[in-house]
Amino acid sequence: MTAVIAGQRRASATVQAVDATPLLGPEERKVRAARRFGRIGLAMTIFWLLTVPAYGVWLAGLDLVSGWYLFVLYVVAFGLHLWRIRQHMAALGARAPWWFVVVATVVGIAITLLGLATGYPGFIWSLVGGVLLGDVVAGLRARWMMLWIGLATAFTLVAGYLLTAPSLVGTPISPWFPAGCAAFFVATMWTLDVERLWWLKAVTDLDDSRRTAAELATARERLRLADDLHDILGHALEVVAFKSELAARLQEGDPVRARVEMEEVQAVARRSLSEVRALVRDTRPTDLGTELAGARAVLETAGVDLVVRGDPAGVGPAAGNVLGRVLREAMTNVLRHSEPSRCTIEIDATGGQARLRVVNDGALPGDDADPGTGLAALGRYLQEHAGRLEARPGPDGTFRLDAELPAGVS
Repeated sequence: MTAVIAGQRRASATVQAVDATPLLGPEERKVRAARRFGRIGLAMTIFWLLTVPAYGVWLAGLDLVSGWYLFVLYVVAFGLHLWRIRQHMAALGARAPWWFVVVATVVGIAITLLGLATGYPGFIWSLVGGVLLGDVVAGLRARWMMLWIGLATAFTLVAGYLLTAPSLVGTPISPWFPAGCAAFFVATMWTLDVERLWWLKAVTDLDDSRRTAAELATARERLRLADDLHDILGHALEVVAFKSELAARLQEGDPVRARVEMEEVQAVARRSLSEVRALVRDTRPTDLGTELAGARAVLETAGVDLVVRGDPAGVGPAAGNVLGRVLREAMTNVLRHSEPSRCTIEIDATGGQARLRVVNDGALPGDDADPGTGLAALGRYLQEHAGRLEARPGPDGTFRLDAELPAGVS
């Protein structure tokens, strides 16, 4: 029993290691690429936002009053943008709250118009207005997003022309040029926010997919281990219980036979321990011929008349391994849920299909509706190997189990 517990602990540790194993291959490369592009997009946004005051102060030659107002608006706009990024991190795709929409709209319009009013090079400040527009529309439906962008672009173009036209009278520069540049920034810079949001969503979706895949793999492995442990220990303990009861009844009348039965109990227990260890190493065989010999020995000991039709050697190794597990669970159910006097095992491997049929009498009426979890596990096991399992009570107190799968299953 100590060895069984140790084996289960090792199996549990193996399964837990699945959770800690990092995803490798194409999915991990996609996640890393998405994160990298997300960082690049953020760096580009900050670069452009830092370019604006540098250009406005050192190249455009702003006066003190205009420069002070623009600086204050710029700091407010930068703070609003960083706040919006943090909101995206906390709640991906969330719409901007109403107070943010109002403040960002006012600040974006003010910095764009004040920048245009400072002269011809002032259109560069509209870049900040375009970034704030992206903060406002991110998370909206496509039609509302296009409406916001269209109105903002048209407003910037018209307002920019009206503000720059008086200062450009008598110069070769058309008022439509700075107005058009400002409108271009407003119409395009919003994509930085939407692009960042898209990449964040891609990273999140890929990470969720990775986590879900790891959880499914872990759950599948745990289910497989549970099914195999039920298969091994359920069968072994049923045989041990049966032979122990038989040895107890024979102890006084036939002590030699009782000793033989107890020796077989020890052999079954040791074999089960070996199978549990093999299960942990994932090397446990369930050969159909071996399981058939074991079933014959157990049923003969129980005084059950066994009839075998077919040759297990005609079933391929892979299909025989699957059907061997089915036969083992069938024998467990025969001993646990029946009081049989006769059992028939039919093995067939024709037409590209491997079939196993087990029919026994003496099925207990109270167990007809609940064949146990072992058969449910076998059903899942056969489905994984493109097979099917049918188990149902028959006439005159019999129980019938049919298993079928492709003979060439791997």
